[in-house]
Amino acid sequence: GRAAACAPTTSSLLAAAVGTLLLPLTGGNWLLQCSSCVDQAYFADDKIKENVRDADLPVLLAQLKQIRVREFDHREDEFYNKFFSKRQLGIMAHEVQPIMPSAVALLPERRWTNAKGVSNMTKNVMLLRDSHLLMAAIGSLQHLAARAEYWDSTIEKLDKDVVAIVEEQTDNRKKREDMIDQIVRTVAKVEVLQFSHAKTEEGFVRLDADVGRFRSEQVDNHAAVLLGLEDGRNRTIAQDAVIQAFKDEFREAVDREARADLVEKRKASEADLEVANVKMQIEKLRWEEEQKTIQMREEEKRNSEEHSSKLHQARVAHELAQKKAADLELLTEQEASNIRQEEAKRAGEKELLLLRLASDERRAEMGVQEAIERAKVEEEAKIRSARENEDVNTRHMRAEMQEKRAQTLAAIKATADIAASWVSSVYSSPGNLLLGIGSVVSCIGGVYLAREMAVLLREQLNKRLGRPSLVRKTNRRGFFQESTTWLLRLLRLRKPRGAEFDDVVLHPKLQAQVMRLADATRSAKRRRMPLQHAMFYGPPGTGKTMVAQRFAEYSGLEYAIMSGGDVAPLEEQAVTELHKLFTWVHRSRRGVLLFIDEADAFLASRKGGLMSETLRNALTTILYHTGTPTSQFMMVIATNRPGDLDAAVLDRLDESIEFGLPDLDARKGMVKLYFDMYIAKPLRIEWKRPPDGKDGKKGTNGKASPKDLAPQAAVPAGAKAGADGKAPDG
Repeated sequence: GRAAACAPTTSSLLAAAVGTLLLPLTGGNWLLQCSSCVDQAYFADDKIKENVRDADLPVLLAQLKQIRVREFDHREDEFYNKFFSKRQLGIMAHEVQPIMPSAVALLPERRWTNAKGVSNMTKNVMLLRDSHLLMAAIGSLQHLAARAEYWDSTIEKLDKDVVAIVEEQTDNRKKREDMIDQIVRTVAKVEVLQFSHAKTEEGFVRLDADVGRFRSEQVDNHAAVLLGLEDGRNRTIAQDAVIQAFKDEFREAVDREARADLVEKRKASEADLEVANVKMQIEKLRWEEEQKTIQMREEEKRNSEEHSSKLHQARVAHELAQKKAADLELLTEQEASNIRQEEAKRAGEKELLLLRLASDERRAEMGVQEAIERAKVEEEAKIRSARENEDVNTRHMRAEMQEKRAQTLAAIKATADIAASWVSSVYSSPGNLLLGIGSVVSCIGGVYLAREMAVLLREQLNKRLGRPSLVRKTNRRGFFQESTTWLLRLLRLRKPRGAEFDDVVLHPKLQAQVMRLADATRSAKRRRMPLQHAMFYGPPGTGKTMVAQRFAEYSGLEYAIMSGGDVAPLEEQAVTELHKLFTWVHRSRRGVLLFIDEADAFLASRKGGLMSETLRNALTTILYHTGTPTSQFMMVIATNRPGDLDAAVLDRLDESIEFGLPDLDARKGMVKLYFDMYIAKPLRIEWKRPPDGKDGKKGTNGKASPKDLAPQAAVPAGAKAGADGKAPDG
């Protein structure tokens, strides 16, 4: 209640303003007691008012804007209320007359008496028509209220668009953050891979250098070992030679003499041999130690390189994390800046739009005023020019008329001369006269005969082949088609009459109502009695059109289906097409069921005043053709809103049938029907019957009910034949 009090709607403002304007008229004014003293615009006797139409509200608003409200003092004391000041607000009649001529009248004289009792008279006094000004103010207020509603809707739409833009900006910011995060991760992975690749290449380069250096050292060591071995071999050979010589000498010495000094020499030689063996072992151990030292150095170098690589990776990861945090902070600041810029931009655009709307309004008002002034100036100039040049225009028109008269007389004279020459040539010879008379008579007869034959041929073709443009579907057939249908029914290749509703699933009460009306229509057609008009109403998709078709076939009538929505686009041709439709209906030999779908499109009530003139004429045409009982056609209208139909149309209807939504049993029946039609019969599948009965329970129409058949399993026909001991077909 507090919000409503603070922000009243446009309709409430309009009602308050109108009530304020009309308040002085509903008080205890003595003028209301006399109809001749009050403007007739205040009375509601619309029976004596003519030429009623809507006023041009923008023009009234433009006129009111030009009227100037003045302040003035009355020289005479009789023209103002003594309880108030002489200074009052008002409108000058001579200023209103050029702006709103119909609101000002000229009184020949006005008599009044002053305070001293002296009678005064004023001639040619202008009088303002207060009702005209009041109604102009009301119309202007309505126009402003409509424009205010339009502005409110436009601003609301702009607010919705702004909200949508903000949401879209938020989504885009989230997407950009995700994209930047992925890009940063990808860049970090690429940098780590590049650094690892560079380190790997450096390691391979150093490894190649170390391998080369190791190979050179190995070659040098191998050469040194070979030299040492060769030296040892040479020493061994020399020692062997020495030993052999010693042995020889020893033998010689032993042989020569067995003295004690030879034993000492032998011991010294053995000692030298042992010393040589020890030196060889020492060299071998030194070479092995050198190899171990080289391997240990390589291992230490590889460990140091791995450690430095790990340190570099950790440093790169730390730098990437710091860079990512800085980028995120920068993105956040940029997004905040973008949001502030967008908000400032939206505020500027909104203000610009409001200013543009105001400027457009002022421009439109100025344009209207300029157009009015320009039209006045042009008309005055034309009138002034016509008055000033009246004699010149008269002479010019007389000269043109004389010239045209001379040309016409010359043409008539030439034509008369040619016709006279032809007549003289014809009358000079009797043969030419007879030939001319015969030719004229033959031409007149041929033209008349061709015209009559064309009209007859057109009527016959329209009667036999054509159908009105409003008819969407019909089952009207010719003699050959009727004969073919009768022959198929005789050979039992088509369903006989009376079986039209066998494949239609309806509620029992609805089916009983439809069959009762169908039987009554069939009996009335057989006895040539007037047919009843009916209305089918209910939700869409409940089978109204299908039931109407089967209804017509069951009753022995032709059916013609039209839509109410096809009438409005025809506009002025709607009445003509409806007349053609009913003429086509009356040509039927069997009678026609005219089914009008969506009838509320042009048969709606006329009380609202919103129906166009063409739809009103179409409704009148329908009422004209259905006003008299007839056995030639039956009108069935279908609608979803029966309450919107015109009262006269409802008065023409004799029956009304409601088509509701199908219940559970009806839906089961439709499932069973379409299963048999599109699955069981094409695939040769039959329903499995209960073991305790052959045919199951019977429904109301002598068939197995859907409740008994639907829960049972479906068994292919071939499988059943195999179970009976017979081979299936095929």
